[in-house]
Amino acid sequence: MTNADEDIIHSVSIGSGEMKRQPSWSDINSLIGRIETLEQEREDEHIRLVNASDGVSAADDIDDFKDNHVTSTDPPTLRRRTSSRRGILARLMKRRQDHFDEEIEEVDHKFDDFEFPDSTFTFLITEPILSSPFVMGCATYAMCLTCLVLALKNELDNGTDDNPYGIAEVTRNVRATQFLGIIVGVLMDDEIPTGLELIGMGLEQNKDGDKQYSMGRIFFSSLLRISIGMMFLTCLFFVVIQESNVLDIFFDVLALEFVENIDDVIYVLCRRGFFSRRLKIAANQDNVIQCSSDSVARRIRKWSKRVIRFVYFSVMFVMCAGLSVIAHNQPTGEYGCTSIVVQFGDEVWEDAWVTLDSQCSVDSDCNANQKCFQGNSHENPFCHEKRLLIFSHFNGLYTFNGIEAERPKYVEMNKEKGDPYKSTTPAGIKYCDEIKSWVFFHRNIQTSLDSKASNECQWLLRSEETEDFDLVELSTGFWRLWDGKIVDDYRIDIDCAECSSDSDCNYMGTCVDEPGYGLDQKCECFDGRFGIFCQFEYPCDVIRSEKDPNTTLNIVKDLDQDGDSITFVAVYSRPIYAARMQGKPYSLMRNGYQGQEEQYFAVEYPVNASVAVAPHKHNEPDQYDDDDFFEINNQSVAFQQLMKNYTFLLRYTGSRWYGQINDPNLSSNSFKEEEYHAFWMNSFSGTGQEDNSTLIISEATTMAHPAGVDFFEMRRRNKVFEGGVFDYDYSQYGVLIPLVAHAGAGFFHCNIPSE
Repeated sequence: MTNADEDIIHSVSIGSGEMKRQPSWSDINSLIGRIETLEQEREDEHIRLVNASDGVSAADDIDDFKDNHVTSTDPPTLRRRTSSRRGILARLMKRRQDHFDEEIEEVDHKFDDFEFPDSTFTFLITEPILSSPFVMGCATYAMCLTCLVLALKNELDNGTDDNPYGIAEVTRNVRATQFLGIIVGVLMDDEIPTGLELIGMGLEQNKDGDKQYSMGRIFFSSLLRISIGMMFLTCLFFVVIQESNVLDIFFDVLALEFVENIDDVIYVLCRRGFFSRRLKIAANQDNVIQCSSDSVARRIRKWSKRVIRFVYFSVMFVMCAGLSVIAHNQPTGEYGCTSIVVQFGDEVWEDAWVTLDSQCSVDSDCNANQKCFQGNSHENPFCHEKRLLIFSHFNGLYTFNGIEAERPKYVEMNKEKGDPYKSTTPAGIKYCDEIKSWVFFHRNIQTSLDSKASNECQWLLRSEETEDFDLVELSTGFWRLWDGKIVDDYRIDIDCAECSSDSDCNYMGTCVDEPGYGLDQKCECFDGRFGIFCQFEYPCDVIRSEKDPNTTLNIVKDLDQDGDSITFVAVYSRPIYAARMQGKPYSLMRNGYQGQEEQYFAVEYPVNASVAVAPHKHNEPDQYDDDDFFEINNQSVAFQQLMKNYTFLLRYTGSRWYGQINDPNLSSNSFKEEEYHAFWMNSFSGTGQEDNSTLIISEATTMAHPAGVDFFEMRRRNKVFEGGVFDYDYSQYGVLIPLVAHAGAGFFHCNIPSE
């Protein structure tokens, strides 16, 4: 290098030489010109070496051309001579290339002294320990770290037992934004690369320079920087995976970046003298590391840059890889409840169009009061009829069944063990993209036979408009119910059916992994407890009637136990009680036996007893015209024969207990509880005559057994009675006649063995 180059590279001394000025624009332009000259010389040398090097003549060039086309038939001596020339030429070109690279790198390296960044972390290197600037640097670090720790704690607190990191289920748009948020956040972070660069510059600093900086303090300051950067990236990752809104992701990234840059903000305030004169002087000093120009320093510089690039891309790769794993698991319902327990209220819809199993071509192919209709989910037309839709009949367990509209879809499970139905068509809960709401639906229940008048997604219940994925949280808000019109402010109860600890089992069972269908973890109840969360005590084996202690119903035992610990037949997580009977069941009705005082039954006669029969009492044991249940059914010979020998069943249907007259051959072996469904088994539809097996009905209750629950006898509960001499508009359950005189007394009671 020439003396002119040295003059350009070195700084110009001012005064005593203690203060150095930065190169002027003329110095920089001269250096750029020198670099361009070296580049041009390297190009010229490259061309010269290609054409002729170390005595190779033009004639040899021709030979070289021929040598380049040597074939396998050429003499071995000629091939060796050609290979030797090529090797010499390659070594010469590499030596010359290295020489020029070193000259350019040396010029660049000598010019690139490192100036400390404008940050309070610089005070930890340049200022005396325990000085006010040093203390300010430590305080700023503590403030920044505290803010990031609090932010991280807030994100971790969003987790649940099932989802400890609070990972959100998101749409594809939000998922793409999450990746962009990670990339932008990593690029915005400058604490980690600056800390690594400071360490590299400290190792490069010129030992003979005017000012030496302690390598230990450089390491200390840099490690604090790197710790802030790592905490920033950790917070960034948790913020991104928990957000489900595009703008919220970018806002959170910007907020975290602001917290990370608190040290820069405070440094600027110090420079402007907002805190003290001492801090202002410290912030306005020019602190520069003078880098050495030897080969060791150049190698450190080269490796320092490589390490910084490696760390940058490694952090980005690791964070994106983690987000990719999460994105892969999100569509499988990994971070939400795979099973939920749904509890609808006692509301009903009286005119629901239900698809039957009978195919048809015209209405005449169907029974009376039925219509032939193809529907939206069937290829062929089927008969449809109107029924009383009691929403509580669809209470129970619903399990994750794939993705629809980028959100989980849940399907109804059977009412026994929570396994899939085999022949019964289940209901479902899904997200309807048309109305941006979650909906409850059944593909065999139509809101209208006019496709233009049908509800979107054939919804029977819908949430408010939302983009949320969490059904458990949405259940706390208001829903809308369809009963021929929209009913607002309807509430349902949805809980996650999975346990994460024994506390979810009410400490009456153990939370265990469940490898089977639906639940990831379930409660294994202790002896004497049952229910999804072990919330129920075992029911009594025998219950008796309030009216006649001698009339008892026995719990239906489950002999094979279905592989579980429950020793009784259960539907809707409740037992079934049965009794073999014959004749009119007086002891299970309000009237009581003949000869008992009427005052006990609170009988009220009309003004003119010859016009109407008192609705609270049956006249004679063999007279049915005062009771629509027996009046309708007794018209058939089959019912007359059934009354001579039948099974009286008491079973739960989602929110009420139904007392029904059934076939006498029904037993625990013949009853298929795994396919039982109160709606599809016509427990009570209120429209036809064939479903009138229900004689008594309880109040709405969640109790595990019928003991202590108030019951009612049902009258005028069928649309068959809407006409005639007395034309009344009865409620969906008809007229409910209390079986006991006082509310809360209960009609059935446990029969203690000692009694």
